[in-house]
Amino acid sequence: MSLWMYILLFAAPFIGGITALQTGYKNEILLKTFLAFAGGYIFSITILNVLPEVFVQHNSYTSLLILAGFFFQIMIGSFSEGAEHGHLHTHKHNHNLALPLGLFLSLSIHAFTEGIPLGFISGINKILVFGIALHELPAAFALMSILQTEHINKKMVLVLLTVYALMSPAGALIGNTMRFQFSEIVFNNILAFVAGIFLYISTTILFENSENHLFSFRKLIAVLGGVLLAICMSFLM
Repeated sequence: MSLWMYILLFAAPFIGGITALQTGYKNEILLKTFLAFAGGYIFSITILNVLPEVFVQHNSYTSLLILAGFFFQIMIGSFSEGAEHGHLHTHKHNHNLALPLGLFLSLSIHAFTEGIPLGFISGINKILVFGIALHELPAAFALMSILQTEHINKKMVLVLLTVYALMSPAGALIGNTMRFQFSEIVFNNILAFVAGIFLYISTTILFENSENHLFSFRKLIAVLGGVLLAICMSFLM
């Protein structure tokens, strides 16, 4: 992986978190539009790039691992309350630190896991980096917005944001180290698992981001913009 990819993986969630700390949750329409764009992009790269890459080295466990990744993200979502795809469920005047701790840990595991394949694949890692960055930005925005409502020191919130922003780059770094120690089949299995995560994230964004299961014209344009970007990047990179 190139240095700029590590920088982007860190910068996207960090900027999202800082934006939340500076402005608060004031523009729901803009956030939902951005999420619709990200959802269209992530879903498209999963179909166009990730799944074909996974099934090139298909083995008997590939499909099961995709399912495992999908349901793993459902489990993570039970702790994060959907913050990984930009949902906010603030709990004002909460004195139980288990809630923010569980939220932070679940999102960190999610970010770390999806960063791992970036360290050992080369053909589509640029496309994946942009996809991860696109949804980590609103995820960090949601995380920091929620943590602001808790009784947590502001310096500690900044520390948590920095640690969280390091999770995806750390996963990619671990993946880069692992590629010299494990076979290609192991890496393909990890990518299949992450493909399941991407399917859950993208479809949840698309369906939960709609009202009465219908897209407004603005959201439809945003989704199509994400799809178009994914198609262009798939053929140009």
